Amino acid sequence: MERIEDHIPSAIQGDLKAQKALYEGLSPFVLGLCQRYFPQEDEAEDHMIQTMIAFFQKLNTYRGDAPVKYWVRRMAINQCLMTLRKQSAFQKPIEDQHVSFDSLNSSHDEAYLLHLVQALPVGFRTVFNLYAIEGFSHAEIAESLGISEGTSKSQLSRARQWLQKALQKSEQELR
Repeated sequence: MERIEDHIPSAIQGDLKAQKALYEGLSPFVLGLCQRYFPQEDEAEDHMIQTMIAFFQKLNTYRGDAPVKYWVRRMAINQCLMTLRKQSAFQKPIEDQHVSFDSLNSSHDEAYLLHLVQALPVGFRTVFNLYAIEGFSHAEIAESLGISEGTSKSQLSRARQWLQKALQKSEQELR
């Protein structure tokens, strides 16, 4: 069985079929990751494309000491965080970031939960993704986002409260 990493040497040499195989194998994964940070489809796609461009530009530096998905995952996260930092997403007061759960499905499937996470205010969503999904520590989050560890912990706590309220609301609507 062929692994995605098997295409890397040929892709570095300019083999278009190998590059296409890498793109087709990694872009859905990267897009899914970007969608957790940017709910708007076009924004998520833009970040996926920027990540894939950076991936191919830096492919010759891949050492193979970890699966390529981990490498491209880190690139995608960095790409998303760079944009969020530029937008000063963590400087906006939470009150200015309206969240509505009304348009969401009421079944608790994976797509519904993704929509809930996407509906969070930017700061909550970013910290929640980094901590709960990506496995970053609060110290790593603070360093990555240029915030304090206390802010990271506070944002995570508020994100969890927000998600719990949304889940409770949808459960009440099902009754």
